[in-house]
Amino acid sequence: MLAEQWSGRTVVVTGGRGFIGAHFTAELAAAGAKVISLHRAGQAAPAPDGVQEIELDLLSTLEVDALFRYVGAHADTLVHCAGIDGNADFKKRNFGSILDSNVRITSNVLNGARDHGIGTVVLLSSAEIYSASSAGLVTEEDDYRKLMELSGDGYTLAKVFAELLADAYRQQFGMRVFLARPTNVYGPGDGLNPRSRRVIPAMLARIAAGEPVQIWGDGQQRRSFIHVHDLVHAVLEMVGDGSYDTFNVATRSSVSLLELARLLFAEFEVAERIELDTTKAGGAKARELSADKMYEVIGFTPRPLADGLRDTVHWYKSTLAH
Repeated sequence: MLAEQWSGRTVVVTGGRGFIGAHFTAELAAAGAKVISLHRAGQAAPAPDGVQEIELDLLSTLEVDALFRYVGAHADTLVHCAGIDGNADFKKRNFGSILDSNVRITSNVLNGARDHGIGTVVLLSSAEIYSASSAGLVTEEDDYRKLMELSGDGYTLAKVFAELLADAYRQQFGMRVFLARPTNVYGPGDGLNPRSRRVIPAMLARIAAGEPVQIWGDGQQRRSFIHVHDLVHAVLEMVGDGSYDTFNVATRSSVSLLELARLLFAEFEVAERIELDTTKAGGAKARELSADKMYEVIGFTPRPLADGLRDTVHWYKSTLAH
């Protein structure tokens, strides 16, 4: 199905060597698209054969304008995955610089697409834009602006800004901007950068090192996870179909962090060692997304968490565990 929608198209992917961007680059190339992958200096993991790679500082307005002047005549789609991210400690220590950098990156990218005629823009947003106090399944129509949590981290606030700017550019300039709001993403390739480890690779690193997994709170806080391959396929099918400009990307199941840790210990086939720190806040009790729009359009069912964790642990053991 992806080949039918994307073969022959020219797609620019920002953050093309990052965790999610690298998967977009590979899947688009496999579907027959010509991919121009943008990455910042010093990033490892080169792209697949046939992908044009360009090193670019997305914070530089001059560099971005020059690049888009070059690709604008050929590209019809932009997938924006780039941004500064990190674990909770990194985000806390770099609140302002993360907010400033990601806001400027998004502005530069949207302005480049607007000024040089790239007709379709895909922005990777986040489920974190929704308020932690939202009850029940959160739909795309729930107005995150009514309960905007301005005390959040700079990464989340930059995602909110990106959505506000996308809405404004849709209205003022008639741009076709898709906003994908994924829940927690995991899978092969995550964990290469220790600074930005998400919950699953952070747990894997401790298990592989023979250390206990530490969970803040009582461990009962529930989260939804989506495998990175399923995220990429869902976003590309949603954009190819075009029925919805804004959509959640999630599975219909969730798991507590305590259950998640136990599943990972079982996949590693080692005894459980889990420490709960109830003196520290464990975050929202639950943040679960309605994915009805996504399931209406996509032609597959996202894999169960247990299958995705098995795939991820296999990759981790063969790549990083040593």
